[in-house]
Amino acid sequence: MMQPKIGVVCFVSNKVNNNLYGVQATYVNAVLAAGGIPVNLPVTDHLEFIKTYADLIDGLLIPGGEDVNPLVYGEEPVPQVNYMNRTKDLFEIALVKELIAQGKPIFGICRGHQIINIALGGTLIQDIPTQYTSNISHLQAMEIRSELTHSVQVEPGSILHEIFGRDTIQVNTYHHQAVREAAPGFKVTGRAPDGIIEAMESQDGNVFSVQWHPECLYLRYPEFGGLFKKLVEKASH
Repeated sequence: MMQPKIGVVCFVSNKVNNNLYGVQATYVNAVLAAGGIPVNLPVTDHLEFIKTYADLIDGLLIPGGEDVNPLVYGEEPVPQVNYMNRTKDLFEIALVKELIAQGKPIFGICRGHQIINIALGGTLIQDIPTQYTSNISHLQAMEIRSELTHSVQVEPGSILHEIFGRDTIQVNTYHHQAVREAAPGFKVTGRAPDGIIEAMESQDGNVFSVQWHPECLYLRYPEFGGLFKKLVEKASH
């Protein structure tokens, strides 16, 4: 069977170079290592291209990035939410809905985890430090992306449990937003010790997501590559 084509959302970053489309190489390399063919999908406000994009690929990876604009899910932003990309929000939401309509698998990471939830009717915590009582760190230094920082309790019978084979894992973490209520039809499959939702999946398992960054872990801790292999496996069917 041919290697499946995995769409990877790429975008213009005003923090890096607003004349270049890009995505962290770690996402692309993780897809390659898992046996998929990465296909970069440039964000555009021309949403009439969404179906064409979806037709090109067999599965989708939504990477991390900016905060999701609260206006997209009917809230005003708290002061801590100050770097957003509405074009990217609307593009990814439309892409999620189209992939689901086509029955193709989706894997979301960090922001991708959150955008899937918003696209399908869930809610977000806009800022953990000011809106949620927690006594653990969710924001490790960016310079140590491959360090394991806190534990996650894994739900038995989930994709996560199938991949890692145990009830508790340790992950890296750098985020200040989080899923508040999982979207209808989704089950929570991983939680941090303070209750923050760290992983979820659809009832059919075709859409799954995590709050941490496995693309920064799989070289040092190969078991995290299983998440990308699962996407590639599902996209192969």
